[in-house]
Amino acid sequence: DEFIRYCDNEFENFMKNLANINKLQNTVIILSLDHGESFEHNYRAHGGAHLYEQVTSIPLIIKEPDRTEGRIINDLTEQIDIPPTILDLAGIPAPSWMEGRSLLPLMRGGKLLSKPAFSMNFEKNPSLGHEITRGTVAVWEDDYKLIHYLEEKESLLFNLKQDPDELNNLFEKEPEVGQRLLTLIQKNIKEANERIKGNKLTGK
Repeated sequence: DEFIRYCDNEFENFMKNLANINKLQNTVIILSLDHGESFEHNYRAHGGAHLYEQVTSIPLIIKEPDRTEGRIINDLTEQIDIPPTILDLAGIPAPSWMEGRSLLPLMRGGKLLSKPAFSMNFEKNPSLGHEITRGTVAVWEDDYKLIHYLEEKESLLFNLKQDPDELNNLFEKEPEVGQRLLTLIQKNIKEANERIKGNKLTGK
């Protein structure tokens, strides 16, 4: 609680300083985190291999300069959406290599097409430049979420609408959904590893 209060106070001071130098009128404020914290699912320390909701569900608050009232948007988004959103707010086209998509349509009351979202923990994998063979990947699609442990080849499937605490693994009970989401993870890892191999060959 003390650390949370400290962070709140520091952010308040930051906002006051921006106001004091008259920068709030042309500044976009974005507040987010790298990951959440969990004291459940056998967590014993900061970070770890598991990708349960307590760790992967993080705040994303975006305030435009001319906005005085906020609203809650429940669409599924990813951290990779933040850079293209920043560029869009600045009127700068996002480069073709940039992952993610601008959230500006959602912020302006519009819609975005639903698509799977991913999260990963590769602490167990060797440093950058090595193919991905170890770690954990999660994918969300509609009400479902699949967590896959690469080394163990173990998958956990949850219906978050019916089971928000992620207590009932449905991977064996709903094999079609589980296999579809597992295939999405495997496809993305295969594409990432092909890029890693290509970079090794070209020396990048």
